[in-house]
Amino acid sequence: MTTTAEKVFLDYTQEELDDAYEQMRWAPNFEEMRQRRVRLCTEVRARNAHFDRSYGPSPDETLEILPTTRKNAPVVMFIHGGRWLAQPPDTFISFAETITGAGAHFVAARFSALTPTPGKVRLPDIADQLRRAVAWLAGNARSFGANPEQIHVIGHSSGGHLASVLLTADWRRHGLPEDVLKSGTCVSGMYDLRAVLLSARGNYVKLSAAEEDELSAIRHLDRVRCPILVAYGDKESPEFKRHGESFAAALEQRRLPARLMVLAGCNHFEGIDTMTDPHSPLARAVLQHMRLG
Repeated sequence: MTTTAEKVFLDYTQEELDDAYEQMRWAPNFEEMRQRRVRLCTEVRARNAHFDRSYGPSPDETLEILPTTRKNAPVVMFIHGGRWLAQPPDTFISFAETITGAGAHFVAARFSALTPTPGKVRLPDIADQLRRAVAWLAGNARSFGANPEQIHVIGHSSGGHLASVLLTADWRRHGLPEDVLKSGTCVSGMYDLRAVLLSARGNYVKLSAAEEDELSAIRHLDRVRCPILVAYGDKESPEFKRHGESFAAALEQRRLPARLMVLAGCNHFEGIDTMTDPHSPLARAVLQHMRLG
């Protein structure tokens, strides 16, 4: 007698849902991509001026800034991915020259990480840190020649989720204009945390119902005040495709300025890495989205 495994979300069994959030299963070249990114970041630092600034009380709360030569230039803050877990701290600037070459300052956000088992740092804490990062840029951008009224955000993977949280923040509660962000790009992100919390990631991402709601951007589109570019690779897991399609469709349904890009031939890690080429489809779309270059 055969039994059918229980469905835990949509048509997924627990094993299928866990697999859909395990990137190594869908990107067998992950280690190669990681080593390439480390090498590229080392080369970018060797070619460019760069410096760090602290934006909050924790030693984790720093920004690595690569300035452009343009005066009063926009600021692009990048939020890295990695399942909200700790990542090598110096691997977040691989495509900085695409941004600085187009006339904007590149800012890589560093922040605290979760641990594989529930620990002191929680996802709401990370979101708070990144809101402080935006507030710091709004108050201090002129100190490195940037325009505080032109702040843009890009996020990848779990960083794409965090970028979407910033794009749907109630900025007035934090003493900033509701349109403090002028555009957002979310690459391979997650925009509703219900499925995430039901997957194996729920073993270390622990949230109350209210926190889940607040950190699920698709539930707060009434707060969107800028154009959003949503992208994912066509070789990603079905869950990451679903997130991108659902988020873009929800934005479009509300007639908000949004665009969906499907990155041909790209897995979860290859898509964002095409940004190192300023002529790649994603880089061109991002620069046009921010009115750069």
